[in-house]
Amino acid sequence: MSSLTQPQPQSVQRARASVASWLGVLLVMLFTLNTIGGWVRLSGSGVAIPQWPIVNGSLLPPISEQGWREVKTAFDADQVRLAERVRLGELSAGNLGRSPRDMADFQVMFLTEWSHRLFSALVGVMAAGCLTIVLRRADLRSLIGMPMGGVGALIITQAVLGGLIIAEGTNTHWLFLHQGNAAAIMALVLLCIVRLLHADQQPVPPAERQRRHLAILLVSACVVVAWLQLVAGGLVAGSRNGSPFREWPLDAPARLWIGGHGLGWNLIDNAWLHQWLHRWLAWTLVVFLGALTLASWRLGMPMRFRLALKLALTFLGVQALLGVANVLTGITPAVSLAHQFMGMCLVLSLVLAWFDAHHELGLPAGHALAAAGAR
Repeated sequence: MSSLTQPQPQSVQRARASVASWLGVLLVMLFTLNTIGGWVRLSGSGVAIPQWPIVNGSLLPPISEQGWREVKTAFDADQVRLAERVRLGELSAGNLGRSPRDMADFQVMFLTEWSHRLFSALVGVMAAGCLTIVLRRADLRSLIGMPMGGVGALIITQAVLGGLIIAEGTNTHWLFLHQGNAAAIMALVLLCIVRLLHADQQPVPPAERQRRHLAILLVSACVVVAWLQLVAGGLVAGSRNGSPFREWPLDAPARLWIGGHGLGWNLIDNAWLHQWLHRWLAWTLVVFLGALTLASWRLGMPMRFRLALKLALTFLGVQALLGVANVLTGITPAVSLAHQFMGMCLVLSLVLAWFDAHHELGLPAGHALAAAGAR
């Protein structure tokens, strides 16, 4: 038995519980930030502040009428710059964002983007504090040092991607990476939390892990496919055309590759390809989750794993309904935002199932089928 799985003094247990609590707060903040970011994208507010990381020459919004006129002038000049790049073929029309109706509308756009950046800074401070505590304690470093280091690196990457998005308008080249990176950060934070809460629980023995090999393989594939679906959703959102065809998949093949354009353009700017990929990834996830459900029933997987799997199926069902609603009614901000939120919940529930498949002890192999039959 390793030192990580031996009973620990109460002081160590309290420290782990405390860090897990703060990481729980960080996870909620990340969810909130992701939701705000989704609204920034859907409302077209992301281009309202063309400077990064400075805002209005400082870090505060304007407080006078003259200040508002100055930032509006800077916005107009940046739109002219982006429009010229669109004319030259360097960017797509979606990079221009939304044109405000009047000064009041521009102020709403500006404050929306400013709130997103402010909350991003708060998340960065919280993450830095948690990482500092983890790095100062040897027991915490050995337990969650690597995933927390990954969180820190990905948050820095997210900030850089945010700056690139500002420089390129709302470019699809960076938006889908921004979305996928956010999901990876939340997944790592959740992994740190469950490791802290179950630090005294040993991984399942090799024989049990071998018996669960199919379930572990399937849940791992589900995590990857769900993450890829979020990335594809970022491409769909970035191309500003979430419903290019309603008769899918019958009308799609001829437009999945637009002749006269290169590989890069089709992968990054072809809205038909993005939507086709997004929907087929969704069907792939349905098949994998169905196979995982059958495998977990046959193998008599333990209780927490089954609960996480049921949560994942619920989130997938709600996400599918929201996706259909988007196709039938057109892209509406509220439905699109809920669709993105459910996607994040789906990924995190699958991360929980993945952890429990490796760590939660279940019934002995001889009782697995009997327990499954009893259900």
